[in-house]
Amino acid sequence: MSTYGPKLAEIFEPVIAKFIEELENTKLFDEVDEGENVYEGVGTKAMVVMGTDTIRSVGMQKLQHTVIIYVLIFTTEVGVSPADLRKTMSPAYDALLADITHGGTCWKSLPRKWDPGLLQYGGQTYVGIAGEWEIVNFQSYAAPTS
Repeated sequence: MSTYGPKLAEIFEPVIAKFIEELENTKLFDEVDEGENVYEGVGTKAMVVMGTDTIRSVGMQKLQHTVIIYVLIFTTEVGVSPADLRKTMSPAYDALLADITHGGTCWKSLPRKWDPGLLQYGGQTYVGIAGEWEIVNFQSYAAPTS
């Protein structure tokens, strides 16, 4: 029987939970989730969504997972420009960059994109920010037995 660790869900689920917690702690958002709910409220929402997990062998019995996490921020407030939102949401970016291990849930997490503009979601167009973060975690596996 082969063993490995951490399990696949442990590679990214704790990181996503920590991203959500760090964004909630900024008090900038009316709602933060993984995108499971279409936002119908008024105000500003953030979504933390896992993207692609690229896996490669990096040594004896070790895999490197490079996972893209999307941070999507949008507002329903009238009269807010992309420049306004960029300035208002800079503390959210700073909060995500404050600890690149996110409480030890990953080896590192660095931003790849923080793009203010217009976002389409749920059939609507919003002023928003499309953020992209690259996280890296490692996974060990047992040597094959013959």
